[in-house]
Amino acid sequence: MARTKQVYADNGVELSKTTLTVGDEVTLYYKGLLAQSGADAIFAHIGYGENWEDKTFIPMQKENDVFKATIKINHADDLNIAFKDSGDNWDNNSWANYSFKVTKKAKPAKVVTAEEKAEKKAASKSAKSSTSKSAASKKSTTTKSASAKKTASGKTKKTSTEK
Repeated sequence: MARTKQVYADNGVELSKTTLTVGDEVTLYYKGLLAQSGADAIFAHIGYGENWEDKTFIPMQKENDVFKATIKINHADDLNIAFKDSGDNWDNNSWANYSFKVTKKAKPAKVVTAEEKAEKKAASKSAKSSTSKSAASKKSTTTKSASAKKTASGKTKKTSTEK
C-alpha cells in the first residue's frame, strides 16, 4: 500500500520530497535496521507497482551514519523500496515494503502567443460573418416564399388556420 506522507521516518527511511512525480529525482535516506546493525554496504532495491516493474538495485553511499542514494522516478505507479546489505540481510518493512505514491507529471500549460490569439480572433470573426450571411440568405428565401403565396389578383391567400 503506497503512502503519500513520510510515515517511515520511525523506521529510518525518508525521501527528500513528500510528493513524487514522474521525472523527479529524489534522494533516499536510510538509517534503518541494517544501518543500525553495522552494515558496511547497503543497496536500495526499487520497483514500481504490485509486480515491481523495472526493479533494480541501487548502491547507497554512507555519509556519517546515514546511507543515501538518488533515485529517478520513472513510472506513475507506486515506488516500492526494500533494503539489502552485503550479507544478504533484508529490511523490507516486515514484508510490507516501503511504498510511496507517484503521480503523473502534469502537462505544462500551453503558452499562447499574440500571433495565435490574432489568428483565433480572425477565425472567429470569419465564422460570425459567414453565419450572418447565411442568416441574411435564409431571410431572403423566406421573403420570396411569402411573396409567392399571393394570388394572381394580388391578394394574399389565407391558410386554413387564418380563416
